[in-house]
Amino acid sequence: MLRRTAFILLAVAFLCHAAAAQQFLDPFNYLKSTTIPGYTEHVGNWQALGTEVQCQSGISSQTLIHNTIQDLDCCVETTAMYETTLPGIQRTGPITRFTGTGSSGNYFYLKIQDNGSRTGFDYYFVYYQGGGSAFMSGKISPVTTIARTRMQVFEEGSSVRVQIFIDTNMDGLWDIARSALTSNGFGKTGGIGINGARSARADDLKYFNAILYLNGTPKVGTSVTLKGRASINQPYIGACSLGHAGTPLGAGRAIPLDLDSLFWASLSNPVVFSNFMGLTDMKGDFTMTLNIPAIPQLVGLTVWSSAVTATVQGIIDIAPDVQITFVS
Repeated sequence: MLRRTAFILLAVAFLCHAAAAQQFLDPFNYLKSTTIPGYTEHVGNWQALGTEVQCQSGISSQTLIHNTIQDLDCCVETTAMYETTLPGIQRTGPITRFTGTGSSGNYFYLKIQDNGSRTGFDYYFVYYQGGGSAFMSGKISPVTTIARTRMQVFEEGSSVRVQIFIDTNMDGLWDIARSALTSNGFGKTGGIGINGARSARADDLKYFNAILYLNGTPKVGTSVTLKGRASINQPYIGACSLGHAGTPLGAGRAIPLDLDSLFWASLSNPVVFSNFMGLTDMKGDFTMTLNIPAIPQLVGLTVWSSAVTATVQGIIDIAPDVQITFVS
């Protein structure tokens, strides 16, 4: 078994090496054009605006799919922006597991939508295109014109677990978090991208090729687990931090945690941060346990957790940042 000191040295090495771009961020800083470099416009005529992309006016169910990224269990995030100059039923959000071509493509998508307010996004829906009606939906209140949207999908038994997160006021915290199982899309490795309708805009497409989620309620004085999936039989390291602005790795990649005091403490305290270092199993799964101290002052504090897998050559997988807000 690898010793903890070796893992810590490997963690430092993570910050100095960059393997193939497994985690991806596109800020869409392209010259104004109706062609988006590196993407296929399966439906609609998207345009680059210089700092973001916009779908075509007057057309629903548009898709902009990355040309090379294909994945099964992963997490995709975008920033959704309402086009206030053209109020109406517009929507946008992330896509995962896109298969097929053009309007016949099948995929999971989260959309936040102006469902009638004509002032901004007031509802969200989650669909599997080609799989019937929405299997998650709800109201966004108050109405917003900009929001961060995230969708994480992964196999769970013979179903697909779909988790969604929406930061409706852009304060860095998730205001909506939902999860559901579906039989649609099982086993379908596919592309990632953005959905859109009627001039909605999008920015900052993020892709994480590992998944991580909180399993349980983080009550002070108890333990809670973080479950992840990444490459099989690989060393993994998890960490926590007080901030999640991220630590750049180059080549458009970043670890979604800050290198603050909590980050370094989580690498060296196996009592509180149990199994934050180890090996993924034959399915790529791993479980970390956070033993939360019985300190009342922790109630209301939010910290963030993530994990990576790596070899001495560099990082293989990067999981998204998971919000942990302690409760009593």
